[in-house]
Amino acid sequence: MTIRKIVLGLLGVGLLFGTPVVAQTTIDFENIDTILEDNEFSDIANRYASLLLSFFPERASHLGFASGNSRLDDRSPQRAQQALTALKNLRQQLNNLEEESLSPAKQADRQLLLNDIDYMIWLGQRNRSVSDPLYYAEALDAVYELRVKPHPSPFRQRSEIADRLKLLSQVANQAEQYLTQAPAFQAQLAMEKAYYAFLSMDELASFLAQTAPDPEAIRQIKEEASSAKQAIKRLFDLFKRLSQEENSKDFRLGTADYKFLLNNQYQIDRPVEGLVSKLQQDVQTAQQDLTRALEPFMQDIRTAELTVIDENNPIPTEAAVASGSTESIQVEEPFSGLRNAQDFYAVSKRIVSVNEDQASLQTVTENVANAIGYFREKGILPVSELSFQISEMPQFYTYTDAYLFLLPYNNQPLTQSTFFLRLPEGNKLAKQEQLNRDFNESTKKLMIASELIPGHYYQTVANENMSAVRRLYPAVGLVNGWEAYAQELAKQQGYLISDEDLLFFAWGKYIQALKALVDAKLNTRQFSYADALDLLTQEHGVEQAQAEALIKEVVLRPGEALSFQSGLEILQNTYKKYQKKQGKKFNEADFYQKLLRAGNLTPASLDKELSRFYKKAKKS
Repeated sequence: MTIRKIVLGLLGVGLLFGTPVVAQTTIDFENIDTILEDNEFSDIANRYASLLLSFFPERASHLGFASGNSRLDDRSPQRAQQALTALKNLRQQLNNLEEESLSPAKQADRQLLLNDIDYMIWLGQRNRSVSDPLYYAEALDAVYELRVKPHPSPFRQRSEIADRLKLLSQVANQAEQYLTQAPAFQAQLAMEKAYYAFLSMDELASFLAQTAPDPEAIRQIKEEASSAKQAIKRLFDLFKRLSQEENSKDFRLGTADYKFLLNNQYQIDRPVEGLVSKLQQDVQTAQQDLTRALEPFMQDIRTAELTVIDENNPIPTEAAVASGSTESIQVEEPFSGLRNAQDFYAVSKRIVSVNEDQASLQTVTENVANAIGYFREKGILPVSELSFQISEMPQFYTYTDAYLFLLPYNNQPLTQSTFFLRLPEGNKLAKQEQLNRDFNESTKKLMIASELIPGHYYQTVANENMSAVRRLYPAVGLVNGWEAYAQELAKQQGYLISDEDLLFFAWGKYIQALKALVDAKLNTRQFSYADALDLLTQEHGVEQAQAEALIKEVVLRPGEALSFQSGLEILQNTYKKYQKKQGKKFNEADFYQKLLRAGNLTPASLDKELSRFYKKAKKS
């Protein structure tokens, strides 16, 4: 799919769906030793949160700790070494806490915390202050994140954004001082981010001015924005220079680092050696599914391609004659690779024509309300409260995302949120292309299913009252897997039902399978950038711009593409296991209630938690 993310802030009240889910909050009082060990684990978790606030305020803020909002990460090598030492010490304390001594719920939490700490240690050992331009570009994300984060106090929000804007000069200084071993491709991606941050600064200043108390405050905001633009320009110039340098620094991870990332960040424990063959099979399966989904539309396409036009003696095609048009059509040279993508582009251009009314915020609000009502009537999910308004996305995010999900601060409910959407812009042609791509009815349904109901937002609301560890450090593979599972569930329940729905569903799975294969081949260094581009454009017919955007996503978030399919498989296998175990007693809504109560755990922990829930239900 071309649109991936949601920005969920906390403003206003919109759509309601039933009553809240009550999460599991009871403690398993087995013996006094277990209680003491559980308390020690909670103490370690609190120390980890404090460590994040001290050394990684940008991530702490993203996780929901408002106390880190006025700061940016110190990107000096010295500070990075201090953070690494602190992380390793905390990791040792967690090692000393034996898993068997904890209650079952805390055992699952412990594994999540271990994975997150190990991931942060891995990042610390990569010497990012010297080698990663994107590390410095993350500071720009951190500034704009405060723009979309919901905030109880507009005055404090303005103050915190201003504080981070001032710190951009420090980030630029550190980048110029320490960044000496940058891969050219990563520098190019960082340069793009700086460019769009620079363009978005006037919009940010205008947003801040809306809550300014007087003309003097507005003048100060303009000065701060101007100073920040200078710092961003310095970053842009540095990234541009580094992107043009010839060096041997490789942006790809390599097999060892890639294996670690898959295992700890995305809970994929399949051997890397056999991974590529599995992903190639996934591409073939997705390709076959797309071929079947294209079949209802292919007769018109084949008819239009029957006649190759001679420029000196134009002959109308059969399609043109049938429509009464005398306009001739020039047929391009036959594509030598797989036709699936080429056929999809041709079909989608013929069957999709969206007007601006269909892309209005009001229309999308109605689409979401219909989806909530649809799944509510199906009764397969535990009832949960969903409440949000839909608003236009701020400019900084529109260059990459159509929607993006951000967690709110800890002391605010998830049930009053804002769903930000990228609206069409540009010249008439660009606007129409985006309307057709992002706002056709089938694409909107897929977006709603994966990110709202029954997808990511619904799951996050259902998980709101569980332990802090499960909320803050979830198994990312299962988070992404639930988004993919939500679309499968939408198809299974008849929400995705038309030929168009099934076509765009199959296209999204095909692109995701290709993306995962490129991810694995790039990061195990079996592919170069050129190889990846050739696979997508020459072998599979993906359009150049979409192929380039796909590779950029892989470089920005290595390993993530695989997690959607692996997480989906975990959830599907878990469903089948308990359906078989329960037999005639299996209740789908009850299963999903237990699954959502457990949260996004590692595969082994998820199975243990579900078994425990079913045993307790049987006893009661």
